[in-house]
Amino acid sequence: MTRTLIRLFTDHPREVGESYVDHFATAARFGLRLARLSGTAFLHAVVPGVCKTTVSDEIKRMADDLGYRAQIARECRMQDTGAFDPGL
Repeated sequence: MTRTLIRLFTDHPREVGESYVDHFATAARFGLRLARLSGTAFLHAVVPGVCKTTVSDEIKRMADDLGYRAQIARECRMQDTGAFDPGL
């Protein structure tokens, strides 16, 4: 049971090359951005003339950020298994 709990808090951050604290900070930042965007989307629903592209623009930026983070995570996993070749 203890091992399972430890793995829940350490495996994924290690997979993406971060400490628990680094991963927490990044995930919390994304969560706060999404919460703000949720409010912005509801405001736009009520008053369509405001924040016309704010939510879609920010989601595109977040997708780019997450895509970059996913690429880094793949490279970390490949490097950990010895399958990483930066020349490829």
